[in-house]
Amino acid sequence: MRVKCYNPFMKKIVILLLSLTILFSSCGKKTDKSNSTNNKNKIVTVTFWHVMGGPLKKTLESIVDDFNLTHPGIKVVPISVGSYNALSQKLMASIIGRKPPVIAQVYESWTSQFLDAGAVVPVSDFIKDSLVGLDSSEIKDIFPIFIYDNTFEGKLVSMPFNKSVPAYYYNEDLLKKLGYEKFPTTWDSLRMLFQVATKDTNNDGYPDIWGTAYSVNMWLYECMLYQNGGRIFSEDGKKCLVGSQASIDALRYWADLIKRYKVAYLTTGFQNQDDFLSGRVLAVSGSTVSLPFMYQTNPSFNLRICPIPHGKTKRVIISGTNIVIFNGVSEAQKKAAWEFIKYFRSPSVQAKWSYGTNYVPIRKSSFKDSLMVKKFNKFPGLYETFMQIEYGDIEPKSPSWFVGRTILNRNGLEPVMRGNISPEEALKEAQFLINEEIKKD
Repeated sequence: MRVKCYNPFMKKIVILLLSLTILFSSCGKKTDKSNSTNNKNKIVTVTFWHVMGGPLKKTLESIVDDFNLTHPGIKVVPISVGSYNALSQKLMASIIGRKPPVIAQVYESWTSQFLDAGAVVPVSDFIKDSLVGLDSSEIKDIFPIFIYDNTFEGKLVSMPFNKSVPAYYYNEDLLKKLGYEKFPTTWDSLRMLFQVATKDTNNDGYPDIWGTAYSVNMWLYECMLYQNGGRIFSEDGKKCLVGSQASIDALRYWADLIKRYKVAYLTTGFQNQDDFLSGRVLAVSGSTVSLPFMYQTNPSFNLRICPIPHGKTKRVIISGTNIVIFNGVSEAQKKAAWEFIKYFRSPSVQAKWSYGTNYVPIRKSSFKDSLMVKKFNKFPGLYETFMQIEYGDIEPKSPSWFVGRTILNRNGLEPVMRGNISPEEALKEAQFLINEEIKKD
């Protein structure tokens, strides 16, 4: 998430401050000692701000340790800052204060803002370098959606970091008991399965087994919207399009499962996953990163993972952040940062990253690594779920999207899911408010 700047004048002031900060810092002496090269020991320190926690943090730190051992002239220092909201605020303050990290996780909307201010160095500057860059075969080995996702104004500005795809987790035993051999591949057939699965076994007027359960789900709404030919923003990012028929149909689908067909119920937090693991729900959606939690509970049934269904076309929204290199640090640090980014995106390291986190490897060749083969054999359906990246898409890159996403969820999706308003009315209101926000940029 990027810093919330609802006032258009304040947005311009922030960009101006960032631009002036970069300009002045390029003229003066660096004052951030923590980000400077240690001339005595000839060690270049690369600070890396991130929000990974738990097993994700453990895997990241293991990769960093391996890099530091094999690159004696460089020391990458990972620093967890807690949440994405804290990271966005800390990054903004660090740039204005002329003490940015060397690298950090960022969302695309942040990248647009930082790029406008001259606060980041496009990685294309390093990629095309004959000594430290990447050759054409290495570029081709990266899935195309990740190149597109990280390209701004014709330049590759960032590199993928933690990328995930949506998935369905289902009770295979119950599925077969209902007469199904495979999980449905279209939304219509999924709804029919949920209707068959939902049962009131004790005749108390309330289902004991449900088809599904979910919170207000922006991710699946977006996937269905894109599958049906709709978009959130126009191609130039200057107009919000969530009032379209494709958008209305997508939102109505999720509302109808609750209100019309009565095969689902609304939850908060991870209640839907808990209910699924207890056997109360046939299937729930989630991220591939949810995989370890699902399996470590040792449910009493055979649990499976699979790709989400499709509509008119196959399309999924890729979730997650990218890594950028900041200006305001020494040239030695920038080069050292690039060395780490190159290392991180190497096939074997991507396999280790994916094996430990369940994020999608960004390299095609990583899928053939022995670690990944082992993982795919252990979790049937995971390979097919990961391969949704072949028809992946992304959310808008526009700086307006952070505020726009909040508006769409608050004024569009949530009122409809709670039964307070029709999809047409809610999305019309959300579209108007988001377009007003776009005008402020």
